[in-house]
Amino acid sequence: MDVLVPKVGELIGGSQREERYEIIRDRITEMGLPLEPYEWYLDLRRYGTVKHSGFGLGFERMILFASGIDNIRDVIPFPRYPNRADL
Repeated sequence: MDVLVPKVGELIGGSQREERYEIIRDRITEMGLPLEPYEWYLDLRRYGTVKHSGFGLGFERMILFASGIDNIRDVIPFPRYPNRADL
């Protein structure tokens, strides 16, 4: 799911992870990847799991939306730009 706001775009992005062992295993195989490096992850699903999800909030975008400021660069507390390393 995504939460979109005017003049900012995506504010929150979230999803629910796939918990079904067979689907994860089949997808790894479909992608042509070896199963061995993913056995530890597959074991988490093979021996039981619960549905789980999460989301990420763009804090600077939230401040941008709440404050009405036009440029996101004006709300970043510690901006980093190429060729600017004031240490």
